Amino acid sequence: MTEKLFAAIRRAKVKPGMAGEFAKRVAAGALPVMKQMDGFKGYYLIAGAEDTIIAVSLFTNKTVADTSTATLMPWIKDNLCALLASPTEPIEGEVLVSAVA
Repeated sequence: MTEKLFAAIRRAKVKPGMAGEFAKRVAAGALPVMKQMDGFKGYYLIAGAEDTIIAVSLFTNKTVADTSTATLMPWIKDNLCALLASPTEPIEGEVLVSAVA
């Protein structure tokens, strides 16, 4: 049986041309913190159309995801909010099917 995962997804619009800077800041600041958390399983940052950013974080359960959000919120406010054109929209849930190559 495959290990259960919980996904915490965040979607927002960044200011025009800011996706690269957003990614650079996440890679340097938030990602190292997440990698150290018990229950962290993966992270993907996707640049969508029209300056949309989608962040997908994978954890072993909802409690770990909630702890991650609470831990990183001050850093996010200090380092990413100035790059956003809209508030983040949270989407969360249990991963029902997953596959990796």
